[in-house]
Amino acid sequence: MGWEMHITRAECWSESETQPIGSEEWVQLVNHDEELAFDRRNGEFYALWKGQEICWLEWRDGAITSKSPAEPLYCKMLEIAAALKAQVRDDDDRLYLLPDDLLNPSWATPEAKPSLMQKITGFFKK
Repeated sequence: MGWEMHITRAECWSESETQPIGSEEWVQLVNHDEELAFDRRNGEFYALWKGQEICWLEWRDGAITSKSPAEPLYCKMLEIAAALKAQVRDDDDRLYLLPDDLLNPSWATPEAKPSLMQKITGFFKK
């Protein structure tokens, strides 16, 4: 079992049909990208990416999806999202903006805990 990442224009990937990436946009993008090619054996809008390794992307219901993308494919997804004026989100609708976000997500950075001195001064300020 894996997790999926989605290129979408919606704030919730499951609502991609409300702000869809059109199938015609996907077809045009694939046809003009030398690294992408349709593989109709797996569906009409299923494409292979010929990057560092062969990976897949699929358009359906207004979004483009891939399962458990490695960092190179994730970076390609950021490129595709920029071209389509969309964004990359995971299954939990967390937004990915930067190449480093896959391995070290900016949203996962824990808040710095206050030092003992900050706690003491904060106590007296109340």
